[in-house]
Parts: sequence; structure tokens; C-alpha cells
Amino acid sequence: MSKGFPAPGGATVPAGPSPDARGRTDFGRLRTKLRWQLLVAYVTPLLLLAAYFHYAYVDMMQESIRRHLVSVAENQRNTVDLFLRERVSGVRRALYSGMLTFPPGPGVMDRLLEEMRTASRTFVDVGLFSPDGKLVAYAGPETSLVGRDYSSQAWFRRLREEPQDSVISDVYLGFRGKPHFIVAVRQSTDHAGWVLRASVDPESFAEFVASSYLLADAEAFIVNVAGQRQTLRDPGTAASELVAVGARTAETVASEATTGGTEFLRVAAWLTEHEWALVVQVPRDRAYAPIAQTRLIVGAMVLVALLVIVGVVLRGTRKLVAQLEAAIEAQESLRHQLFNAAKLASVGEMAAGVAHEINNPLAIVYEEASMMTDMLDPELGGKPDLDDFKERLDAIRDAVKRGRTITGKLLAFARRHDPDPEPSDLNLLVSRVLAVKEHEYELANIEVVREFTPDLPRVMVNRNLLDQVVLNLLNNAHDAIVARGCRGRLSLRTTRREDGATLEIGDNGCGMTPEVMAKIFFPFFTTKGVGKGTGLGLSISHGIIESFGGRIDVKSRVDEGSTFTIFLPAAAADARAGGKAELDGRRGGAEVGT
Repeated sequence: MSKGFPAPGGATVPAGPSPDARGRTDFGRLRTKLRWQLLVAYVTPLLLLAAYFHYAYVDMMQESIRRHLVSVAENQRNTVDLFLRERVSGVRRALYSGMLTFPPGPGVMDRLLEEMRTASRTFVDVGLFSPDGKLVAYAGPETSLVGRDYSSQAWFRRLREEPQDSVISDVYLGFRGKPHFIVAVRQSTDHAGWVLRASVDPESFAEFVASSYLLADAEAFIVNVAGQRQTLRDPGTAASELVAVGARTAETVASEATTGGTEFLRVAAWLTEHEWALVVQVPRDRAYAPIAQTRLIVGAMVLVALLVIVGVVLRGTRKLVAQLEAAIEAQESLRHQLFNAAKLASVGEMAAGVAHEINNPLAIVYEEASMMTDMLDPELGGKPDLDDFKERLDAIRDAVKRGRTITGKLLAFARRHDPDPEPSDLNLLVSRVLAVKEHEYELANIEVVREFTPDLPRVMVNRNLLDQVVLNLLNNAHDAIVARGCRGRLSLRTTRREDGATLEIGDNGCGMTPEVMAKIFFPFFTTKGVGKGTGLGLSISHGIIESFGGRIDVKSRVDEGSTFTIFLPAAAADARAGGKAELDGRRGGAEVGT
């Protein structure tokens, strides 16, 4: 349980948590701070590198997939070009085979179709057109087409008006009302103007176009310059399934497009044999499935690395802070031992003065006891006087009380106490230490001046350690005055600060040079002779004051004296009331005594 210190009016000022509790809190904060710092230091580069390589890998994989899809599309485009070129060659070869007569005789067209289908089963029928566009001979399933005029058909006009001798049409219904596209070749030698046309089965063509896939769920089809699909089984759906492929270009480019609410990775490769584009598309999620799988693997690896880092950091910081805590505890133990050793050294320096002070009451006891012995000796003829005996016993009792008081004060400094800081009255602590040294100052003819400000804020200190600091400074002041050999003057002054209180201990001793002042807080530095000082007093005092959250300063001039100023922070409750109390203290003045 935390201790309290009685305040004016009967209230209790909380002493705050114990040093052990504060220490555990401080080490817990240190452990948490180290963990966060190490986690940030280790995890941040890992995440940055993982993000960088992830995006670099994703870009690389996406580009690789696009390039592969482009390569597949270009290879399939070349295959389709070769397919169309072979169909044109097949029709041209039939036209110039010598089997045909103009007009052909009976059965010629059937034999010609059978020969063409032997070369390619994609041919459906074959027809011979006169220069004026009439179908004069036909072999195939649509015999009713014989005699029809095709001069107004787009493919026939192109063949008549353009210089090339062959033409390939888009997929259309025509007179037969079924989807198909034709390959026609115009005769350019004898019988100029005759045209041989063969129809190609669109279903077989569609199967041929879609024969190569990039991935599962990929699709390959043909579109014309208007974006109409040419490999549809149902031409009535063409208008609702326009595919935007852009203007004709020599370069094959991959792009992303959305059709029917589905995102596709799409490549369009323009054919050289006709105004068609081969389109290969695959759903985006299917195309980039390897990336998603790799992302899961990388994410799992990063997660495992994070867990390993977190585990190592947690275990390492726990072990490190535990070692640090053990080292600090050992250091604190040594420091407390050093403080007590220095305290005993200070008590040793007081021993001579205290022994002299104790000798006076002992002399009184001895004298009174001797007189009482003589009064009881029959040979001296003395007659005991009870009243005189009582007075002498009272004198012995007073002398014993005085000796007990002196030894009690000395033992109070020598005992080891609980080092817990607690709110304390600075004036009371200084007065208690000064009481031990008063007789010594009287013998040395040193005038002591007290200027204590009343109602100081209570300071959070360990009382016994602060007693040790004040005693050490008083001893140093006494030695400095004695060393100068003048009438001594020692002043003790306490003042209020908004955030605490100060104690000034000044003397008119021999003073110090700047070179000495720069070293006085160094361990084992002393200006005293061998065997007269350890050089640890001021060093330990400096450490004690800093452990309270305060500071100690010194001003000194040679042959004028030195002044040590100690600042101590106020306890929590007194610090909150510091502003108002400081104003009241200034109006109230100071208590001055000699």
C-alpha cells in the first residue's frame, strides 16, 4: 500500500505509487516502446520490399500474360489467313482446272464440287455466274438459286469494280436465308468476266477459328470492321454483340474491356486476306489467376515472416528488459550500499564532536555520583540529606536524558530505512539535521542563520537520504570555515518555487577555484588531506538529489565562501496548489532566526 503524509487540516497527501510499482511501470513502458520501435524497424522494410516486389511481379506477370496472348492471337491470325488463302486457291484452281466449260455441261458442276470438297470439307456449294451476274450453273443443296441475278450483291460489285480477281464476303444470309460467307474468283483470261463462287460453312469455320485457346474459358472469334462477329451460329444476334476493336493497325495490342458485365483481357489481330480481325479474349480473373495464386503464396510467406519477427521481437525485448531490470536492480542495490557507507562516513566525521558532547553529561553523572558516595561514607562523618540526594539524582537523570538524546540523533543517521520517497516538510528535515550539528558549531564559534519560508510545498523525497545530503553539505561548510580560520557564518535559507522548493546552504569559508568547482561532483575527488575525506560525499549527494528529480548547483569564490542550492520538486498535491501558495508565501514573509 502507498503511504500518505498528514497535511494541514487533517487531510492526507497521497505519497503515490511505491518505487517498485513505478519501476515496473517504467520497465513496462520501456518494453512496449522497444517492441514498437523494433517492430517498425523490422516490419517496415519487409512490407515495403514485399509491396515493391509484389507490384513489380504483378506488372511483369501481366505483361507476360499479355505478350503470350498476343503471340497466340498472331499465330492463330496467321492460321486463319492461311485457311482463307487456301479457300481462294481452291476456288481459283477449280476455275482454271480445264474441267469447266462456259456454260458447263450436265454433271460438270457436281463433279467440280466433289473435287473441291475432297480438298476441303468446308465448301458447301459452288456456282458459276455469267458476266452479267446471273447464276447459270450450280451444285449444292440450294438448287432453287439457279437463274437468280446477283449483280446487285456487294461481293459481286466489288469483284467487278475492283482490280483484284478474288473476293471474300462477310457472313450474311443472302437469298438462301442461312448464314454463310462466300469465296469468289473472277476469270481474267478467256471468257473474261465469268465468276466461280463457293460458299463456306460458317460453323466449320468457327470451329477452326476457335481451335486454339490461351487458357480455359478463353474464346477466339472473327469480327469485321464494324465489330460484328463473323463466327456466330445465329446471325440475328450480331447487332447485339458488337465488339469494339478500334481502327485497323499493323500492331497487335492487348486491352481490357467489359462485355455483358464481365471484364475480359482482349487481343485483336487484323487479317491480311480480308477486312477481318481475329479476336482472342479470356475473362480477366481467369487470365490473371496465376497472379492471384502467387499473391496468396507471397501473402502467406509475408504473414509467416511477420509472425516470426513479432515472436522474436517479443521474446528478445522481454529478455533484454529483464536483463536491464536485473542490472538496474543490482546497480540500485550497490548505490544504496554506497549511500549507507557514505552516511556512516559522515557519522564517523561527527564522532569526535558527538563524543565531546556526550562527555559533558557523563562528567556530571560522575561528579554527582562521587558526591553521593562521599555523603554515604561514615568515615567522612557525613549525614545523608534526602532532599540533597533527590536533587543530585535529578541532575543525573537530566544528564542521562541529554546523552540519550545525543546518541539517539546519531543512531537515527546511522540506521538503514525504507528508501521509499514520501511527501516531506523541507524546513522540518533541515532543522532536524541542524540540531545534530549545533553543539559542534558552538564550539567552533560558527554563527548559524536560518531563513526558513513558512508553508513550503511538501517535497517528494526519501527523508533519510535527504538528511544525508544536508549533513554532508553542513560538514563541508564546517570544514571550509575552519580551514579559513575566521569567525564563521553559516546560512540556511528555504524558498518557495512554483513547482517545488529550494534550499540554500552558504558559508564564508575558504571557497573554491573554478577548476575545483568543475570537479567537485566527480567520484573520489577531494581537497582534504589523506584519511580526512573519501571524495564520495558530493558525488553521492548529487546522485541522491537527481534521483528525487531535483538538481544541485554551486557558486563559490576563493576566500569569500560557497553556496550550494538544492531544488526539489513538489509532491503532486502540493504542486497543483503551488501558484496560489507561492503568492501567499511572498505576502507572508520569511522566518529569520539566529
